Amino acid sequence: MAQKNVVVEICLTSNDVILGVRGHDHPLHDFMRAGVPVALATDDEGVARSDMTHEYLRGVEDQGLSYSDLKRMARTSLEHAFIPGGSIWSDGKTFIPAKDCETAVSGAAPSATCQKLLDASEKARLQLKLEQQFREFEGHKWPAITVESSRAAER
Repeated sequence: MAQKNVVVEICLTSNDVILGVRGHDHPLHDFMRAGVPVALATDDEGVARSDMTHEYLRGVEDQGLSYSDLKRMARTSLEHAFIPGGSIWSDGKTFIPAKDCETAVSGAAPSATCQKLLDASEKARLQLKLEQQFREFEGHKWPAITVESSRAAER
């Protein structure tokens, strides 16, 4: 699967509720160690009472995923999505930007060649939007969480 770049969608809530597979018993980290592209998903929000926010939260709490892991999985999801058009990545496993889109991925205006790709590709537009959202999120000044602020929030 890793050699053929076949993505595995991981539905943590469904795997837990239906199959009883969670924590260290879940094969998520085995897939990751083997280089298989993985993306978090939810297979039926109406039945499992889960949504993507909760899948990401479960990934952190139940699987110990890092922000880097979640970011890679979000990129992987778009890279493998059934969305028409080319990708902004020259390599969809390492997420190295295509040469023509390097500046756009880093936040600058897209080159004429990259703009041509963006105009023709819904996938590329969504990928670039995700990168912009990452930059905004990562650039935000988040308040520090302390024991005192946590206790105040509980009251």
